[in-house]
Amino acid sequence: MIFKLSYYSFYIKLYEQNNLKGHNMKVTVMGIDYNNLLSGKALVEMGNEVTYLSNDHKRIENIKRGYYNADEAMVIKSMNPHDSFKFSADIKESLNKSNMCFIAESVSEDADEQREQVLKRAQIIGKNMSHHMFIVDRAQESMSRIAQIKETIQEELSKRDTTVTFEVIANPNFLRA
Repeated sequence: MIFKLSYYSFYIKLYEQNNLKGHNMKVTVMGIDYNNLLSGKALVEMGNEVTYLSNDHKRIENIKRGYYNADEAMVIKSMNPHDSFKFSADIKESLNKSNMCFIAESVSEDADEQREQVLKRAQIIGKNMSHHMFIVDRAQESMSRIAQIKETIQEELSKRDTTVTFEVIANPNFLRA
């Protein structure tokens, strides 16, 4: 229950600060693993639409066919198939349909590898986003990476000569269950 409450309070603040009360968010979660599935499930249960995004087309197809590991199965099977969640490998489409994107890190113990992966995902977002978006970094040391994520996304937007705006939000582990 703590997990849902932390997300609920996070969303209440976000909605109030951005005049979004009464609107459901369309959320992309980059990366598919047990923790990301749980996060997305909580967001779906709050009435939001969630797209789990992976660049591994084969993995997406396997999940759609019902092939996943035991931990993932526990979460996926507990979700109502009529709820607003899906799995996709189409980065541009997923981001274009989202108001918010969670950058989820890998399960790697190597901090440098995790940082590189998060910045690579930030780069992908910058290359593909087409409208204002909230970018949420969920890493433990999230506060120290916010500036790097902002710079990475802005560099990609500048290359495209676009005025698309975005906000980067820290939602580190201590705010989650």
